[in-house]
Amino acid sequence: MPAIYYLPVMKPESYEELAPDRLDATFAALADPTRRAILARLASGEASVTELAEPFEMTQPAISKHLKVLERAGLISGGRDAQRRPRRLEAQPLAEATEWLERYRQYWEENYQRLDALLDEMKSKQKKRKRVFDAPRKLVFEALTKPELVKRWLGVRGGWSLAVCEIDLKVGGTYRYVWRKDADGTEMGMHGVFNEIVRPERIVCTEVFDDPWYPGGAVDTMTLIEKGGKTTLTTTVLYASREARDGVLKSPMSRGVAESYDMLDELLASTEVRA
Repeated sequence: MPAIYYLPVMKPESYEELAPDRLDATFAALADPTRRAILARLASGEASVTELAEPFEMTQPAISKHLKVLERAGLISGGRDAQRRPRRLEAQPLAEATEWLERYRQYWEENYQRLDALLDEMKSKQKKRKRVFDAPRKLVFEALTKPELVKRWLGVRGGWSLAVCEIDLKVGGTYRYVWRKDADGTEMGMHGVFNEIVRPERIVCTEVFDDPWYPGGAVDTMTLIEKGGKTTLTTTVLYASREARDGVLKSPMSRGVAESYDMLDELLASTEVRA
């Protein structure tokens, strides 16, 4: 079952201390672009109604209505010059709104920091490999998913053969591989479940060995991108722990995968497969 993350609805401590009624009035006033433009103009100094109306295609009465909203929110006030009746910016409501938003900014920054830590942890458990094949994506996808083709390249080296290759290619379907050493009959089995299939672009499946040689299972993600008739196969393996990944990296497995890809390259180049 996929992990489910819940984000709480946060009410900052001492929210009431920031005068919620005035906060409501401040944000309501700031919701209109004309009023925001008026505040931006007043940030450079006092201005009369006539001066404030100049940049806008509206009458002075219309501008006066916007000024009244800003005044009720405490964002502006009238000057002492009775003839010009200038308006000036009042910073306190904006400071309170900024303080209120700052608490949420800190909250989300802490969440992003935790997300960064989680992503770093996941990267420490991953192993990624890329290989470019001189073949169209559809053909590469088939070579990865058709049992009769997989048996001809996957792990068949050094006297090993893929004796059992069963693939039920659907979401929730399973696969099973059993390699057998021809010399003495030694067997090594692996199985998993397909979590996601996007033909012929992407496969996500689990990976578990019958006799685990690294702790925990793994999740394999294969993506195929075609460009100019060539296909880039990117395989990302997410292990249960960093220790498991490091153990795999120190094992002969990487060399074995490279050799298997060499055999896949040869198979894809064969006229039999391309026919």
